[in-house]
Amino acid sequence: MKSWLWRQTILLGGVWHLAHALQQFPENSSQKGLVLTHASSNLKFSPDWKVLGPFRLGTREAVWGADPVEYLGGITNITYNEDDFYHSPLAADAHVKWESRAYNPENSGKGASIDLSLHYPDIDWQFARQIYGWAALQFQAWIVGELLWSGDSSQTAVLYTDNVLELWVGDNHIFGGDFYSFRRAPILIHLRPGVNVVKVRMLGDIRSMGGQSPPSLQARLETNLAYDVLAVDSPGVIIPDVIKGRFTSLYGSITVRNQAEKWVKIDHIATSRDFGRSILSDGVIWLAPGQSRPLKVVLDLEVGLDKSINFRLSYTPEDSLSLQIDFATTLNHAIITDSHKVTFLHPSGVVSYAILRPPRYHLTSEISETLPVLVALHGAGVEADSPLVKTAFDAIPDLPGWILSPSGMSTWSGDDWHTWGFADVEAAITMIPDWIKNIKWTGPGVCLHRVLVAGHSNGGQGTWFFSTHRPDRVLAAAAASGYTSIENYVPFTLWQEADPWQTAVVQTARGNYRHELLVENLIGIPILQQHGSIDDNVPAYHSRLMNALLVGVGQPANYSELRDRGHWFEGVMTTQSMRDFYSLFLKCGISQKQTPRQFSFIVPNSHDMGSRYGIFVDQLSTPDRMGKVHALVSETESGVQWRLKTTNIQRLRLERVSGLNLAADEVILDNMLLPFELKHEKGSALFVKRDADTWTRELRPNWQHLEQRSGRQRGTLDAILRSSGPFQLIYGSPEILPIALQASRNLHQYYGADSNILSWPDYRKVVDKGESNVITFVQGMISLPTRIPHFPINLQDGRVTLTACNGRIISIPFTQGLGGVWLRPLPDERLELVVWGADTIGLKHAARLVPTITGVGQPDFVILEASARWKGHGGAIAMGLFDYGWRISPGSYLP
Repeated sequence: MKSWLWRQTILLGGVWHLAHALQQFPENSSQKGLVLTHASSNLKFSPDWKVLGPFRLGTREAVWGADPVEYLGGITNITYNEDDFYHSPLAADAHVKWESRAYNPENSGKGASIDLSLHYPDIDWQFARQIYGWAALQFQAWIVGELLWSGDSSQTAVLYTDNVLELWVGDNHIFGGDFYSFRRAPILIHLRPGVNVVKVRMLGDIRSMGGQSPPSLQARLETNLAYDVLAVDSPGVIIPDVIKGRFTSLYGSITVRNQAEKWVKIDHIATSRDFGRSILSDGVIWLAPGQSRPLKVVLDLEVGLDKSINFRLSYTPEDSLSLQIDFATTLNHAIITDSHKVTFLHPSGVVSYAILRPPRYHLTSEISETLPVLVALHGAGVEADSPLVKTAFDAIPDLPGWILSPSGMSTWSGDDWHTWGFADVEAAITMIPDWIKNIKWTGPGVCLHRVLVAGHSNGGQGTWFFSTHRPDRVLAAAAASGYTSIENYVPFTLWQEADPWQTAVVQTARGNYRHELLVENLIGIPILQQHGSIDDNVPAYHSRLMNALLVGVGQPANYSELRDRGHWFEGVMTTQSMRDFYSLFLKCGISQKQTPRQFSFIVPNSHDMGSRYGIFVDQLSTPDRMGKVHALVSETESGVQWRLKTTNIQRLRLERVSGLNLAADEVILDNMLLPFELKHEKGSALFVKRDADTWTRELRPNWQHLEQRSGRQRGTLDAILRSSGPFQLIYGSPEILPIALQASRNLHQYYGADSNILSWPDYRKVVDKGESNVITFVQGMISLPTRIPHFPINLQDGRVTLTACNGRIISIPFTQGLGGVWLRPLPDERLELVVWGADTIGLKHAARLVPTITGVGQPDFVILEASARWKGHGGAIAMGLFDYGWRISPGSYLP
């Protein structure tokens, strides 16, 4: 009765306010915008919510499904009944019941909001933590409430979902949300008059929410009415800083959101300097209903910029007349030798930025005129364009080098400084010569071939990633309070039960980020580790472990454990040990790189891997395990000889490394009797292992064809993120458009990526040409053209067929809820990710595996049955990896 009375009161009051406002401001009034304030007050969240939980949850497991309520048909198919109980291993008597919780919703002229929190004091969390560690503090629950719209017709609204990955609004199921509270791609919802039921899946995550005990889940919902066809997202405007009246770089980005039910075309963006000249970089840009896209603009570098810049954006809704929006953004003026924002292009084509502090002018008289780069990687939840980052090195103003702090495209560095974020780092480094040219810099130059990498917390982990994956690029590495890997940070102990083989496939897919397995790649790199002894965010155990592992491979590292210091403190990157380390190794003059008499190179399945003393692995024999190259270096009568013993290596090359002593004059591979001559090699020397396990020179210049997995295609499913342009999202039918839109929103939310949504008739054109990777969403029995003969996954006769490496054919009939994802090769090292479902349920579940948050462990292909909704990865019928020839690997899990 209480809930009914609340609804009736709000409905009656809201209708009166709206009618009163409309009487005061007629349709043609210049004050009609004020009506929105009254109308927004008719949007309210209920104070009373029903809660079901807690249930068990593994680290980053929710992407796979793993919702125990789904076993009963899902949260939309059960109703509140305080007498019903549901099984849970977390609670006494192994069951939980519905509960009522009261919250304090807020209303303003802009809309409505509510902060949700959940905790369960009756559960002995401390005891569970003693057994399972931090993993025991992560749980999940469903919370159900109401959003009331008091208008007399349906209304579009913008919904922000802080700390939420999955929810329902009415009949609309939303996956992706905004787990890290980025707020750059809100959800467009369509409210019906009256009550709109909201169901939120609350998820615990130590990395983003902290490890307090007892645990508490937090989320915030905020909604505003959407009346404008197109909205400019003010926080999504990226503009470089201004120095001496001119921009520091050419590129800017403006995020816009289509709030209409029609497609919208962006025609023109201009500044007040010349409204007739468009600065929009790309050609025709379309936005699907509800889609957010970052628009790339090319700015003038001319002198004379003031406190702000005015923009005019022209757009045309489908079947409508052209409209325009005028808006302005404040400019930040900086001093040239202070830390300031510089923009550049991420390899995917979107605009990113980094914070750059050039060296002081007077340094040229003291040291070399060319100085190296110190790459400083920020921690999770930290914005690069913030005082925290900009002032991090203020205590050492005369540091002889360029200090570069990349953004990683988000406060979580995209994907923990991995595939997407790491590409941003490399692009930021190569931006510096452009800055020198644009700003007409006359100070010290820059040397880019090797850099000193330093980072704090997640940036410390990123330092391990950079150093283990690009050892030839690293002068030295300084990791402060860094964790070893996501699996060591919060263990994956409490995932749903699965066949050990299924779990092994997922662990293999995460192997590229297991830095503790790659420590041999660090031999020869000067390393400093720093950690606070009472750090309760990233325990000092992580640094102690890496220190012990480094000693175990013969690479002692400088270790500084700061007594009574926690995770963060002012000056954490400029302690005395850090300063001494920078001064010792931040030098371009370290020209000659010493080659040890023997060394090893561990190679995970990833395109992120660079070279080690000039050895570059192009292909592994199988992706099911890591590759390894062990080198013995000796001097013979014929010169310097390298003897390479390889494990799981299919194709490699030797590149000339500038300044490397004891460079190879000849090389012997494995058990071959005769060496390959390298003395007169001008470029890279390429070698491939033939069927008889013998090595030969690769003489074919075009060996990288469609049937050979190479370059940006290497890795696991997250290789799809290595797109050289906006993602091309193809939807197979109009009913599938919302799923493609969800993927577009998630790619922008979590990575800052851009995507172009296209219908099925454009499929052939997109996959045959272009620079971008493609994600194809299809359902049912559909013919997907193959570009290589005998591709191992196909749809035919109402079945999914998989061809194993031994020729065995597995046939999986279409069933309710069946879905899957798999990579396919495209020309020019591009990839297609097929997202397929036998029905809508299967397609929606498969679409969850399109990359969002890190640590999920998606392999190259996954076929899920309906039970994955509650079993998680244990509901996979088939899952695994493709080898260098696009064959299903022997270690894949197959029926």
